Amino acid sequence: MSQYTPATLESLLSTLSIAGEADHASVLKHANNVLKSEKSHKRALHTKVVALINLDRYEDAFSVLSVPELAGEAALERAYCLYKLGRLEDALAAAVEGAGGDGRDERGLKHVEAQAAYRLEKFDQAAGIYAGLSRSEYQAENEDYDMSVNISATNAQLIWANGPAAAGGEDNKVDRSALDAFETAFNSACGAVARCAFGQALVLLKRARELGLQLEDLSEEERKVEVAPVLAQEAYVLAKMGRWEEALPDYNPHLSLITSAGSTTTAISSKAFLFQSKTLERNRAVLELEAGKVQAAKKLALAHLQNYPHDSEASVILAAAREGKVEKLAGRYPGDLGLSLTLAQLRMRSGNITGAIAAVESVISAAPEDQKYLPGVIGLLVGLYQHQGRRRHVKDILSKASEYWKNSPTPNHPLLRASAKAHLDKPTSADIDLHSAHSIFKILLTHSPSDPFATAGLLASTLSSPASPPPQHLQQKLTPLEKLISTIDAAALEAAGVAQPPPRKRPAEEAEGIRTKAGARVVHKKLRRLQDMQREHKRQYMTIKWDELTVKWTDTENQELVAATKIAREGIAFLTVK
Repeated sequence: MSQYTPATLESLLSTLSIAGEADHASVLKHANNVLKSEKSHKRALHTKVVALINLDRYEDAFSVLSVPELAGEAALERAYCLYKLGRLEDALAAAVEGAGGDGRDERGLKHVEAQAAYRLEKFDQAAGIYAGLSRSEYQAENEDYDMSVNISATNAQLIWANGPAAAGGEDNKVDRSALDAFETAFNSACGAVARCAFGQALVLLKRARELGLQLEDLSEEERKVEVAPVLAQEAYVLAKMGRWEEALPDYNPHLSLITSAGSTTTAISSKAFLFQSKTLERNRAVLELEAGKVQAAKKLALAHLQNYPHDSEASVILAAAREGKVEKLAGRYPGDLGLSLTLAQLRMRSGNITGAIAAVESVISAAPEDQKYLPGVIGLLVGLYQHQGRRRHVKDILSKASEYWKNSPTPNHPLLRASAKAHLDKPTSADIDLHSAHSIFKILLTHSPSDPFATAGLLASTLSSPASPPPQHLQQKLTPLEKLISTIDAAALEAAGVAQPPPRKRPAEEAEGIRTKAGARVVHKKLRRLQDMQREHKRQYMTIKWDELTVKWTDTENQELVAATKIAREGIAFLTVK
């Protein structure tokens, strides 16, 4: 008679679970011996599934779960296998369905549901599940720590997906306990990066790197794998802070190409999200280009554009790979943002500002309605208009853009501020500009009640009269005039005298200075100044200030082409020609 019987199986597996510490190879052997004599033994089948899961044999475990005897049973194991096999939608559905059963494994199923939702980039759903789990008692060893890691990761992803506003109105201080463990320190750093709090992020990343290199139970090589994402984030943060030499020490595109090729993974927990994959694909094309593999870069960029036809950055990479054909490509694809901005940049380099304006205007007119008023593109066009003194055009384009963003569920504040200010600078008759500015400042003040700019703008655009003075509650939010001028010594200013413009020559004196005694032509001071300005404008050196990011157009052509599209992401871009 076999020593493996149902009775001994029940005794052996009384405390067995997915996360158990048993000798799972022995457990599997025991279950298989029981099944030799009784193939439909439900307890032995379930035991075999658990043992296979603990041995990371998820395909085999799922095959056992498909037998009729386990139909409607082992909901947690089934959902977990689907998750580990990468069938995330099925795992999510199985976890939701299983949680409505007898409730025995409900908490475990909720964890699987949250994990599947997280990997499917349904971060709001994952956050809601974790919030519910955190309100009830923890049931597994170290569950509190796992929860803190998962919640911090989900919160960081929410900020990335929805913008810094998703962080709420908190002061975003990091819990001291988060600095005690590698995972929580890294997640806190990612949250800081998402909020653009780069100084705080750099401190947290350095702490995460220190903790990662001290991880126990890992080999030196495994520690390097754990720390690799930290180093990547550090390089990103340093680049965003303009510290390029620290971000890319001894940069070698060939070695970077080899490293990126070897960093791919198939593990569900380490697999890149969709938005990350999109960026990594572009990075690969850039590395191919910098390594001199133009055809490979072109092939990757074209393949990327097949999946993401409106990705302007991929268009820029393609333009860089097809050097000298930008004019032709932009003509063939007038609505391609990346190509049009690249063309505008190349025309600016040659001093053709009018041509650059035409390129930007063309892409705006060809863009679909939801892409027509991208803040960065509008900011670039405004800067170009300002360079040519076309104030009416500035006001018109800002007015059209603000009408779009006023009705958006997420209005772009920098663009609305610029538009409102343009309406106030030189208001036209009939108070049309004042009314427009007033409506914009009201929106800004609704979203940011303590914004002094919006408050002052609303007061300035309010049509007041002796019978209807400006609202007192708005005036009280601003610094009183008496306080602003309290440190000014009017008597000292008056004693110092008032600056006077230089005396003008009489017309006859000016005419007399045109020629020398010998009759040679003398360049007038104003004319010389104009010529100096024109020469200066032809230096082909432009700086686009975009929030805190400064992109310098240098003579490195590929860098220029790839960097050009950065101005189209968000924020107002202000152009200055030096």
